[in-house]
Amino acid sequence: MILSIEDLNYKLWRSILKLYGSNRIPHFYLLYDLIYDIDSMKAYFNFENNEIKGYILIWRGPRSYGVHLWGDSEKLITYIPTDRHSIIHLYNLKLLDKVVNYLKNYGEVSIHKYLDMVVDSKTFKAYMPDKAVKIDEGKIGDFIDIKRTGGTELSIERARNILDKWQYYGLYVDNLLVSIACCYLKMRDIWAIGDVYTRPEYRGRGYAKIVTSAVTRDAINSGAIAVLHVRADNLPAIRVYRKLGYTVIAERIWIIFKPK
Repeated sequence: MILSIEDLNYKLWRSILKLYGSNRIPHFYLLYDLIYDIDSMKAYFNFENNEIKGYILIWRGPRSYGVHLWGDSEKLITYIPTDRHSIIHLYNLKLLDKVVNYLKNYGEVSIHKYLDMVVDSKTFKAYMPDKAVKIDEGKIGDFIDIKRTGGTELSIERARNILDKWQYYGLYVDNLLVSIACCYLKMRDIWAIGDVYTRPEYRGRGYAKIVTSAVTRDAINSGAIAVLHVRADNLPAIRVYRKLGYTVIAERIWIIFKPK
């Protein structure tokens, strides 16, 4: 039986919570969107014998879709949107060829391996987090400038919305914001860390380590674990995260789709 989020009832909700309780990392996006961002998401479930066998989560971001395809979800492949850029997180490698073949009918497809890395209070090794500062609306011009350097153009309104919703830290050198990192998803027991970026001319000086340490510290101090995703071939970033105490807990495939 295929159910959509519009069919949400006690049995489906209980199954979602059971999934999350069994393993938080694969399912925290689903639970977060249901609680905090339901107007931006859709979800469809392969639901049998009062259990979720597989699901597809579709989150509509400002620039692309974030899609999570988990479990026995072959019947849900055709629900993957093909009208705009999408990042598909694939949790079942058996479906890789089927997903790629489906998407190739509608656009360009590239496949990348990503690592899920996690740190908790026992493994975290802080690195000068007090040198980083929180990026708030008073620093919005600096934030827009560093995002532009990384290839993202932001209006003042969009930048303000991001800073209101996400928690950013930054590092300044001679009054120039040179490195940033953020928490873009925050729950009681898990924070998602991302958007780690340093201006090219300032790389190799430990600045990314400092800003990532600052936001990770806040996660740990709140009683949560911190999780981040990094491309498996991004060895400099992986080294930074390992030094902060992050460990790899999973390797997954991300499929990047660009429509014709």
